[in-house]
Amino acid sequence: MIREESLSEISDGRLYTENDMVRADTGNCAGCTQVCCRGMESSIVLDPYDVYRLTRRLQTTFDKLLDDKKIEINIVDGIMLPNMKMAPDTNACGFLGKDDRCLIHDARPGVCRLFPLGRYWENESSYKYILQKDQCHKPGLSKIKVKKWIDMHEGSAYEHFIVSWHKYLKRTEAAVRELAAECASEQTENTLEESRTQTSGSSMTPEQQIRVICLYTLKTFYAAGYKASDENDFFSEIEDRISKAYTDLGME
Repeated sequence: MIREESLSEISDGRLYTENDMVRADTGNCAGCTQVCCRGMESSIVLDPYDVYRLTRRLQTTFDKLLDDKKIEINIVDGIMLPNMKMAPDTNACGFLGKDDRCLIHDARPGVCRLFPLGRYWENESSYKYILQKDQCHKPGLSKIKVKKWIDMHEGSAYEHFIVSWHKYLKRTEAAVRELAAECASEQTENTLEESRTQTSGSSMTPEQQIRVICLYTLKTFYAAGYKASDENDFFSEIEDRISKAYTDLGME
């Protein structure tokens, strides 16, 4: 999700690496009266690894999570992506227990693992971590190494996935923006060969191409599920899917 604020507006102004110490440790939220998992609207956007972990942990499917209203789909920077859904009666995450504790803490999404940290992308392939300002309201946070705080047990394979997925999203978002500009200027003939799928022999309108990109992304990276029996297999499998997506969507 694109944010236009400056570093000083949203953070302490520093950039951290995974080996840096940062004042983010909540001490398991002991004694805190604030419940952060409410009123998040559609901001907890899920990547494919998040959904893989959730479906494995709950022994369910992406479609079942949608049916059970635990997640929903919204437009994020022009692309249809899933996010955690807030319960209509409490405005809380659907996985927040009656004791205000997370029911899926061991499989919580990446955004939740990071909190109160965030990622600052220096370019398409490189990022640092930031400590978000005024996000965690527990007083007296203590210092902890970044990679320990976000539980980076997957190591370099996870970091490689984060970069690969970010690149895919940026490129699909750019394609959608270009197609949307065609729609706005009422162009009916598509001249962007790189935005066509390789599965159709007929030309499509820009609106149809945007729909293809969005539905392809949802089906390929979320709804289709993964054969992977462990995380290493998942990272290998999704790299293959991303490579194939560039070919299928003509974005090589």
